[in-house]
Amino acid sequence: MKAQKIMRGIGKVLLILLAVAVLCTLVTFVVHRIKTRKEITLLKEQGYYHPVSVGEYCLNAARFGNESGRHTIVGLAGNGMGDFSVAARQMTACLETDNQVVFIDRAGYGFSDDTEQEMTLAYIVEDYRKALKSAEIDAPYILMAHSIGGAYANYWASKYPEEIEAVVLVDGSQLSGDAFDDWEESEVEIGDRFLAMLAKLGVSRYVLRDYFYHYPDNYSQDEQALGDALTLMTLDSIAPISESARLAENAQQAFEEIVTNDIPKLYICASWGMESEEDILENNKWINRQIEINNMDINPRPLEYDEETLKEILDRFQKARETTIYPYAEKMGNCKVVCLGGDHMIYEQNPEECGRIIKEFIDGLEG
Repeated sequence: MKAQKIMRGIGKVLLILLAVAVLCTLVTFVVHRIKTRKEITLLKEQGYYHPVSVGEYCLNAARFGNESGRHTIVGLAGNGMGDFSVAARQMTACLETDNQVVFIDRAGYGFSDDTEQEMTLAYIVEDYRKALKSAEIDAPYILMAHSIGGAYANYWASKYPEEIEAVVLVDGSQLSGDAFDDWEESEVEIGDRFLAMLAKLGVSRYVLRDYFYHYPDNYSQDEQALGDALTLMTLDSIAPISESARLAENAQQAFEEIVTNDIPKLYICASWGMESEEDILENNKWINRQIEINNMDINPRPLEYDEETLKEILDRFQKARETTIYPYAEKMGNCKVVCLGGDHMIYEQNPEECGRIIKEFIDGLEG
């Protein structure tokens, strides 16, 4: 009898805990849906919502600037960067007066629909092309790619050169035959699907900062809210997980299939672009500020160096450019490398200078 009473007591406690968990999940979901509706309304008002069909699902193709402008610039995000259309707008501000700027979100990013399709290099590029065709945005295009977006831009320019007017790589991933060999690859697993489900329920709002840092000080609260909203929409998707699982495969294939051609190209070298002590110290100050505002458990960067250490650092950057960046640019063909030392997210760190460099390059296409 005593054992039965104990078991009944344990059962009641477990039922109570289950009821509390269900109630908390329900409240979280309802609050998440209410906030999401408000965020979607705000994003639509700001022009970030423009889904177009690519067949069985839609991709978002947000259009800004001058639709009758001289060029069509197509923004290609880095890995998992569902907020690229928001975060890159400071960089493209100076480009939008005379050009149309289109940000196409890959499957599962932001407003784009999710899919179970394998995110291979060819599949992603074909999705981009279908989206532009569906949106009735005609070639030629200037591809403006960040990070791994550069792999997709290279594949596109090599396979369909008649569609591409120019390519701009904003600290594009340094492709090579063994790019991302140390990347831990895996297929989409049950755990990934569980986390995506939790994100759909709204749990991702509690851990957002673990996946997505605050923007730098030059961004407004409204921009932060828009970027957060698009990131939350990305965290509940499967396609970006599939894409990330194929990061090395896609990068290496893109490198191997580069067709050297005369399409004008610009490579903005940030991560390996330090050329002076001033570059290093300014970048360290910026990183230290990011550590501060994001409460990172990371030691701050030094703000002074002895002569020997400084030389070692600058030599390392120079060697990286000579062994990786310049050979990569040569393989692409007709590629100008411009050093703008800074963080990999250089379009957030120094958007005005990035925009100026890109504008000067585009203006030169007409010369």
